[in-house]
Amino acid sequence: MVRVSTLVLVPLLFFCTHAAAFAAEFYDGRIKFALDERNGRFGLYYMVDVDNKKYEPLFWDKDRKTSFLSVSVDGSEYRLGDASGFKVFLRGTEQRPMLAFESPFLSVTEEFSFIRTASSGVSNGIRIDVKIENWGDKRYEVGSRLLVDTFLGEKDAPNFRTDSRPVESELIVDRTSQEQWWVSNNGRYGLMGSVFVEGLDPPDHLHFANWKRLYGSNFKPEYIPRRNFNDLPFSIRDSAVAYYLESAPLERWQSRAYTVLLAAEDKYGFEVKKGSPAVVYETIYNVADTKIGVYEDRQPPRAAAPDGNTIVSNNMPGQMAVPQTVVPAQTGQAPLPRDTHRREGTILLPIAPIRVDLMTLRELIYKVDSSIYFGTPISEEELRGMEATIGRLRSKYGGIFSPY
Repeated sequence: MVRVSTLVLVPLLFFCTHAAAFAAEFYDGRIKFALDERNGRFGLYYMVDVDNKKYEPLFWDKDRKTSFLSVSVDGSEYRLGDASGFKVFLRGTEQRPMLAFESPFLSVTEEFSFIRTASSGVSNGIRIDVKIENWGDKRYEVGSRLLVDTFLGEKDAPNFRTDSRPVESELIVDRTSQEQWWVSNNGRYGLMGSVFVEGLDPPDHLHFANWKRLYGSNFKPEYIPRRNFNDLPFSIRDSAVAYYLESAPLERWQSRAYTVLLAAEDKYGFEVKKGSPAVVYETIYNVADTKIGVYEDRQPPRAAAPDGNTIVSNNMPGQMAVPQTVVPAQTGQAPLPRDTHRREGTILLPIAPIRVDLMTLRELIYKVDSSIYFGTPISEEELRGMEATIGRLRSKYGGIFSPY
């Protein structure tokens, strides 16, 4: 995978293009997943027959709306893809596609990337990074859940098992647990999901329960320990798992994030076990010098361009070339020193000015989005001001702000 400085998000905020009109499929190794811009849902498939390239779903796909990502805002739940207040966009690159859900007050992104579990030689799962950012004008109480409608383990008991115990009835697993993964298996293959994997931004807890109880609830159903997976008379041995980020205050321009891994079953789980191949993780940093995630990368580093400053990613047609490392342009400054404690290739840029400029861009996007969403025209004076702001930023950041 290509490592990219998060500063390139500045031009991408204006110049990113859609990957497809509605839906797109992505393939790597033995995994296929599909993203649907129409309803904001995704499907995940595993190649069970390599010779015939036959894929089977890892969770229920007859109706993709049975699984969903949602956010809770001041006590009200928005199921993303269904909520009219959020627009859905398909963005990103072929290696890191993204579903973006945007409203005038909140941005939610669901970024996907291929992973290999501990003993797999090829990609056999995906990593899902969920990020929620408050771009409204006040503080909100914000939480999130990702509901996965499992089905592989519903015919035989137990419906689930973790790396340390069977899960035969309703269960909440919180951060005090030492468990790292769970599995739903049909006897031929299984879906494995992360619980709490070291180095990842974890959710607050997981809830294993009857699917209908989770689906029909408003964000969080009552937890009933040892309740079975039946909801008579309609939902028999119908199980699901929900990842929860508990509601908490989110100030303007602040963000919250968590990561979920879903893959074909691997007896070694997601992390390195004795006797299994090494799994390489790499940490990336944002402009505020805080860790924003960990992703698997077994590919050798790409060579830098002749000027030593940029690397071109495998972007989809119509997208701009993306610089990997950025040196302050046309300012007379010497390149900033590298932090010797971090991996070669990471440069820390001045924090405060960039943050202010990102906020300015957010304000511009909010103004344009509100105009389109509510049908209110932008005055000539406002347009001139916006053009002047974009011109200033283009001059300040040089070539990285250009789509060409």
